[in-house]
Amino acid sequence: MALLRRGFFVVLLTCALFSSSFGIAGVGIHWGNDFTLRMEDVKQEWLGFESLTIDTAGLGLGLLPAGMADISGKDLPIFLSRTDWQRSLLNGGLKVYVDVIPFIDAIELSTNFGLWQYKGSISYPTGLTMKNNVNYTDVRNPEDLFTVDYDTIPLTLEEYDMGFAGLRETPYMKLQFDLTVRKYIVQFPKTLKVLRLYGGGGFSLNFATPVLHRAIIEEALGTTLEKAFTLEGLDADLFSNDELMKEILKEILGSMMTPHFGLHIDLGVMLKIPVMPLGFYVDGKFLIPFDDMDPNVDLGGFGILLNSGICLSF
Repeated sequence: MALLRRGFFVVLLTCALFSSSFGIAGVGIHWGNDFTLRMEDVKQEWLGFESLTIDTAGLGLGLLPAGMADISGKDLPIFLSRTDWQRSLLNGGLKVYVDVIPFIDAIELSTNFGLWQYKGSISYPTGLTMKNNVNYTDVRNPEDLFTVDYDTIPLTLEEYDMGFAGLRETPYMKLQFDLTVRKYIVQFPKTLKVLRLYGGGGFSLNFATPVLHRAIIEEALGTTLEKAFTLEGLDADLFSNDELMKEILKEILGSMMTPHFGLHIDLGVMLKIPVMPLGFYVDGKFLIPFDDMDPNVDLGGFGILLNSGICLSF
């Protein structure tokens, strides 16, 4: 009887080793480091809101040249800044794979969701002072006539109590899907295949929020920018209006449906624990986008995505 029990145990152990080493499918969860996106600091990018006008009456500026009674947004000195681009610690996703595909060994679908942030702000005029000894015949734009005083308002989550997931500045989000065909390069030992080195490639699909830009502000504020403002009204009724500024951030967070396609090259390693259907993996992907990640701002997009995770094989 004791011999029979020992034999039964050996059979069970062999089956466990066989099932855990030769699983036909699996799922994984990973944490990622995405080094593909970068953005140079931009300070005082001119925002030419053509439908926005400033009424200069009552400012004590004296007699102005013809056509300068109202300053249009086309000439209005309003600026946008984007600085201090940084990755957040939140980047992760899932994978599902099948590893008994003939000729190609394995195919997998994986996802990554990541967050970035930067400091966005708008600088707008709060006061105009007429320059001395101006020759009106040489005037080409309002800045030839006036010295302009500015105020700056941050367009950040912290400013409007909208922070989430550790983000405090202006947010950027990216959701990535990768369909990868894999080929095993090394499997060691050959019978148990505990350690697997693999390579491959496939297609990538990204959905990302836009970076703060003139078009985002115009979309969020709509017809508000078509009004005529005094300088006091420009401050109190527009840029110091918290509800209006929140609409810009909401426009960014809600605009994540534009697809971006590309390719990726994959190189990874998987370590599977004998007996147990548990494993660990590291995937390194070089991403090659087909288009710009944002049509208005250079964000790069080429580079390495490194995922580290755990998986279960079945």
